[in-house]
Amino acid sequence: MRRLSTLRRDPERGAISALVIVLIVMLFAVAGLIYDGGRAINARQQAFDDAEQAARAGADRIDMELFRSQGVVQVQQAEAKQAAMNHLAGLPDRQYDEVAVSFPGESTVRVEVARTVPTGLLQMVFVNSFDVNGEATAQPEVGILGDEL
Repeated sequence: MRRLSTLRRDPERGAISALVIVLIVMLFAVAGLIYDGGRAINARQQAFDDAEQAARAGADRIDMELFRSQGVVQVQQAEAKQAAMNHLAGLPDRQYDEVAVSFPGESTVRVEVARTVPTGLLQMVFVNSFDVNGEATAQPEVGILGDEL
């Protein structure tokens, strides 16, 4: 049987092992924040860029007969919505969960997109995904100098 005095001599035995395990978990959590945080920023920027390009594609669909006859710039809403949706559907490496195309004015196209992006390293700390949103508004430009109407 062990003597009580030998047990008291080394009361912190194994404390370093626990500390190392905690530090390793914290190191992976910080690495996950850096890696997946960068991915989140990139995905958010892509969402805004894609929404902007889709809004521009929609704003290009103006009623040419009305413009030529009366000089009025008016977006053809059905064609504009289809052009914006086609642009987003043609993106090779990402799909959006939600897409909304609206028309705040006769010559304005607004596109809003949203998607869920899976995480990489943060899955080890039970963060499986993050949501990103993007929105943009575009108007057609007409005339020699590109004057907006």
